Amino acid sequence: MASSSFAALLRRGSLTHLEWLELCSSRLDADGVVLGLADFPRTDGEYAAQVKKVAVDLGIVPVALDVPGLLDPDRPDEERSVAVALATGIGAALIRVTAGPPGTLPPETFARMVATTKTFVSAAKAANVTLTLAPAPGTLLPGLAEVQNFSKYVDSAWLRYDLPATSPEHAQLGGRDRVLVERFGLDEDPQLLASVHRRGWLVVEGDGGDDPFGRVGAVLGALRNLGQRPQMPSVVPG
Repeated sequence: MASSSFAALLRRGSLTHLEWLELCSSRLDADGVVLGLADFPRTDGEYAAQVKKVAVDLGIVPVALDVPGLLDPDRPDEERSVAVALATGIGAALIRVTAGPPGTLPPETFARMVATTKTFVSAAKAANVTLTLAPAPGTLLPGLAEVQNFSKYVDSAWLRYDLPATSPEHAQLGGRDRVLVERFGLDEDPQLLASVHRRGWLVVEGDGGDDPFGRVGAVLGALRNLGQRPQMPSVVPG
């Protein structure tokens, strides 16, 4: 699950970050969560340790920290350092990222993003954290082909793919391409996953609306009935 599905509740204070984590366990029977950086009330080491301890006590895996746009070379290096430290602090093995906007000169932005990502990957590797890169409309890497091309320039086993679980683009993947995260939207039909061969963690995410627990719970129930029990429950980017 991804915390982004619960963003409305978290951001208006109807639910605290730690309460959300507890309810993912007790109400949704989640195996793991993806935590959006945008929904963290604090990012200091003390709070990160508290999140990690609560997750351990609940038996929930903090699978990933979600930080869209983090490969944008115009963002300060400090933001990437904070993300690595926070992922390490909460015990997350992955940081989910996307590219930034193309800029006025896309080739120049691309070259700077490669350099930025190589430095970022080195820091993540030192902390034993892997980056998963998702294509995103409106960014420099809008589709899988662009992500694959970019990955060749970075050339690191610590940069992997983050793709929609039901995307036909999976057919473009080679045997050595590693998909560590597969996204499934709350508005998608769970039957679509009945014949899908999954490679990575299944992340249920999307706008949870006014009743995110009801919406997410219904999708998780349908997936479990298919024998496709998500290895990781939906979490709001927080």
